Amino acid sequence: MTTLEKRIPIFIALVILPVVAGVVPFLDLASFAWHTGEQSYILLVPAVCAALIYLNRDRVFVNLAANQSGTRFLSLLPGAILIMLAYFLEPGSELRFASTAVGLILSWAAAFFICFGPEAVRLSAFELCMLVWIVPIPPDAIEWITLTLQKASTELVDVMFQMTRVPVLRNGFFFYLPGQAIEVAKECSGIRSTLSLLFLTLILAHESLNGTWRRIVLVLCALPIVVIKNGIRIVSLTLLAIYVDPSFLTGPLHHQGGIVFFLIGLAILIPIIGLLRRGDKPSVQTKAAGA
Repeated sequence: MTTLEKRIPIFIALVILPVVAGVVPFLDLASFAWHTGEQSYILLVPAVCAALIYLNRDRVFVNLAANQSGTRFLSLLPGAILIMLAYFLEPGSELRFASTAVGLILSWAAAFFICFGPEAVRLSAFELCMLVWIVPIPPDAIEWITLTLQKASTELVDVMFQMTRVPVLRNGFFFYLPGQAIEVAKECSGIRSTLSLLFLTLILAHESLNGTWRRIVLVLCALPIVVIKNGIRIVSLTLLAIYVDPSFLTGPLHHQGGIVFFLIGLAILIPIIGLLRRGDKPSVQTKAAGA
């Protein structure tokens, strides 16, 4: 059995320990993530981060520390304090969610440090930092993001309707078309798929590209893409309702079809990755040769 294989059971135990110790606030956070319409991705974040570390294991665990000092266990203390503090905070409150989430992040990062050493932590810094996505975004920030997406989507929908030459009259967030009147409501902002796409874009940028500027460009490209995706969804459903069947505005494609338009957004993103990789190829090859 290798050194890595010997340490994995200890790591798993240290990962489970704060969950068990903070089971009540942890279940409160999990319930919030499960029932919220905007931040349900929280439940997938730890598994995604673990999967990324596993996929990059040959790089991350290339130089495990030879010994494990007992003083490393002191790194568990900050996370433990926050998890215990969460028990004294109001159930369902923003502060309790934040205390629980940050406590878990610090505890899991400490567990990784204890078992695999500082070099492994450095080499998996991105994956560990991505755990910050389990911290719920405050409602005021969600409201601001939603309103911004709603306004941007409305402006794009206006342009797209003009391009289709469909007779349309606009009044704020409302559009009046032949036989149909629609509102670009907050629910049409696509904030859930927007946050999920941004999370995925960060991963794609890190895993597919070298160089900070290329990664920044890709992430910045994701922002207009989510608006374009929203515009395509609203306009296509409206046109289908006008020219095919009015039930398209109330049917499954409207209420459960978010994944379809999420994939459209991802499809727009992939060619951009390809373009950015063109100038990135020499770096990628050098990196591979060094590995």
